[in-house]
Amino acid sequence: MQTKLPSGLSGWRRRVGRLALLAGTVAALAMPQAARAADRFVPGTPEAGADIPKATIKFGMRPYADNTFYYIGMKKGWFDEVGISFDPAPYGLKANDSNATTLLLNGQLDVISEFCPLMLPTYKQADKLKCIAFTDNFLGNAILANPALKLKSFKDYIAEGKSYEEALKAALAPMKGKQLVGAPQLSDRAFEEYVNKTSGAGFRLQVLDDSKSLVLAKAGREDFVNPEGAPIVYTLRQAGWTDLIDIGDLIKNGPGGVDSPIEPLIGIVGVGANSDYVNKNPNTVLRFLSVVWRIIAEVKKDPSLFAIQAPYLNSVAGTDLDGKGVADTVSVLDPFTSFEDDKQYYDDPHATVNYANVWGATIKDFEAHKIIPEGKVKPDDVVWGGAIWHLMVDYKTKTDALFAKLDTARLSGDKKALYDKAKAFYADYDFLDAYRLALAASA
Repeated sequence: MQTKLPSGLSGWRRRVGRLALLAGTVAALAMPQAARAADRFVPGTPEAGADIPKATIKFGMRPYADNTFYYIGMKKGWFDEVGISFDPAPYGLKANDSNATTLLLNGQLDVISEFCPLMLPTYKQADKLKCIAFTDNFLGNAILANPALKLKSFKDYIAEGKSYEEALKAALAPMKGKQLVGAPQLSDRAFEEYVNKTSGAGFRLQVLDDSKSLVLAKAGREDFVNPEGAPIVYTLRQAGWTDLIDIGDLIKNGPGGVDSPIEPLIGIVGVGANSDYVNKNPNTVLRFLSVVWRIIAEVKKDPSLFAIQAPYLNSVAGTDLDGKGVADTVSVLDPFTSFEDDKQYYDDPHATVNYANVWGATIKDFEAHKIIPEGKVKPDDVVWGGAIWHLMVDYKTKTDALFAKLDTARLSGDKKALYDKAKAFYADYDFLDAYRLALAASA
């Protein structure tokens, strides 16, 4: 059954239709004429020897706090340590949501920081784009009200003892028939539709890029906004804008369960890639992701590292955040997920953020809006992150076994040096090279 869009959102369907048509056209040009091989991740074989191969990745970053943290690893030289450089040098491409999909499809980019559901419209005719990792849970979906309106929030009404439905309706009542300024990205539509329909507010949507919306908001020329970027949400909150309702409110107070209407609203940010590149360069992908996990671990231990990211983020997002501002943005709106905690995505079928649950709901929502054909796409068709993460876990387990033997072995100077390097790679989440060097040390 086709879902009826709330008043004012029908224009989104037309925009989505154009996006899907464009994506399908580009995909048809990019797809090889011959039938594609099995559409799954294909692991590589660990390279012989102890040298770290050199590789260059055509990489792009979208202009958000949880999409530009890679810059920290670039400036610290951590990607260099695993043999990875970027094209265009030195920091890759400054990408955005209007060009990321096309750049990935036609091979101008191999890998990009991504909210992967944005790649789903291409599955109308193509199957090249994959989500190869998850990095954080996005909690930045928020409808903010101009502080001059002096409105009460959903949290205020909950604190007064109102029920979930009562609080939702009361918080959004001032938006009745009014205009919400939202970003053009598809990632916020399900949230906007749900709160509009459930509250009965019937607000109208005006689509505007975050950077332009921020200028208008600072000038007091907007009443209600739902920015895409967490730095924009953080900036407006710091400026006193009222958080009428956010995704965290829904997750905490709304109906739970796999079939909950909240499930399609959960946003998990990660890494998108062209599958042709991934399966031709699986070990490079593992090394790249090892640094991603390393950055996440290091910023959790030392949030001052966000000061490295701040100037780059400000240059692409139009924000004015210092390191603490970026750290606070990530902590509140984009909490990172560590390598160890990735099991919630891939190994816990009951988790709210389990990839099969979230992507199953997202796919149904896209089918209902006729963005992708019904029954054509399954979560495992798009999400390769589980297979890749499990492979890295396997390398970790094999390395643990080798370390147990090496700890009690008599090693020559050369073998001891290899073992020490293996331990260093292991500590930095490069379990592939830790395994390779430990294997060489035990030979």
